[in-house]
Amino acid sequence: MDSLTPHSKVYNSRTVIKAGMKKRTGLLAFLFIVACGPWSSAGAQKRHDVPPRLLTAKLVYFENQTGFPAVGGDAVRELQKWGRYQVVQSREEADLIFVLSSRIEADGVRSPFEDRRFGPDLSVHFRYRPANAYLTVDDAMTGERLWSGRHLWGGLLTGFNSAGRRLVHRLRKQVEQ
Repeated sequence: MDSLTPHSKVYNSRTVIKAGMKKRTGLLAFLFIVACGPWSSAGAQKRHDVPPRLLTAKLVYFENQTGFPAVGGDAVRELQKWGRYQVVQSREEADLIFVLSSRIEADGVRSPFEDRRFGPDLSVHFRYRPANAYLTVDDAMTGERLWSGRHLWGGLLTGFNSAGRRLVHRLRKQVEQ
């Protein structure tokens, strides 16, 4: 041992293993950050997809075209609970037009499989119910479609009248992100 100089290092197996593990851990952390980068920027872009008119409007007119007053009533209550918009009684006063319907109102070609207008329902409330509920939000001045959503019609577990309420809640989540 007298032949060792004060500047020479003695490596034992533990030191070598720890150094290798630190390098691998650093490399894995770097790769994780690089791999997750595109997903985090995609989430940030989704937040900015909401049209500015949805953020600035105050007055809305709600039209229930489902044929089921309870479904529209639940949606209006959800809008009032949210508190972002005030529901008015005429289209002329409104900034936005909310239309809740049981048929596809979107642009493009309709698929016969998506537009299953009525399906059997074994509930006591009504004999037939639509397969889906659709909520569209249009600018009252320009008629431009600002938002649209589709939700399966409610049932025994989720509530027979819950489709409109759930669509308003989905809109709320997107606007508040």
